[in-house]
Amino acid sequence: MERNPIPRWQPPHWPGRGKKLMLYCLAAVLVFFLGMVLGDLLSQSSRAENPSLGLVENSPFIDVPYISQRERYPSGCESVSTVMALGHAGVSITVEEFIDSWLPQGSAPCDRDGTGRYVSSDPNVAFMGSPYSESGWGCYAPVIKAALDKLLAVKGSVLETVDLTGKGLDELCEEYIAKGTPVIVWATAFMEEPRYGQTLTGEETGRQFDWIAPEHCMLLVGEDEEHYYFNDPLAGKGVAYEKAATERAYEGLRQQALAIQ
Repeated sequence: MERNPIPRWQPPHWPGRGKKLMLYCLAAVLVFFLGMVLGDLLSQSSRAENPSLGLVENSPFIDVPYISQRERYPSGCESVSTVMALGHAGVSITVEEFIDSWLPQGSAPCDRDGTGRYVSSDPNVAFMGSPYSESGWGCYAPVIKAALDKLLAVKGSVLETVDLTGKGLDELCEEYIAKGTPVIVWATAFMEEPRYGQTLTGEETGRQFDWIAPEHCMLLVGEDEEHYYFNDPLAGKGVAYEKAATERAYEGLRQQALAIQ
């Protein structure tokens, strides 16, 4: 019997961290939406003159239809971001279809023998847990690339998945965003400081790895001088994050990125 499954963002040595993180996330989202409303009411003309302030014509980001993960896919940010990228590339697919038919899924971390050694699927091999569950964890770029490669091949698409892992955000913007191609990017939720989450052992590979929290996946859609812009499955469409914080979060998740072209 599997014992003591641990949630994605609250390892066992972080008592109360999950509640604090949830409160922080809710507060951050509330502040963001209040800021949007006040900005609309107080500075319509400024927004038109300065496109970095919002969703306006000639804005600094690509207009990609937005999908939220909040109601149906609480840990499914990777799948949601991927389906947004597919839609922009002209591939019609639902999030459910991607998860159910294409995403490799395995076990979430748990202490199976009560020794404190947490075992899970390797996030480079399969999604850890279920994207439909709050107890799901996540996966890394190789899992999404493998799913996309199979999906595009079966559909007979001329599109291909490009692994951009290791490239800086400035390179991604110059080589892809500037040419109208959004990029799937791994970082931290709300660009929090990346931090050690838990040492896990991949059941498929036997490899030990340190989970960096709070892991998140978004669709990079633009930049200006001070911000990078994302379709963030947790926060909204065209969300602006300060460049230094974004670069720190992106590097903390080992500069993982994919594009469909």
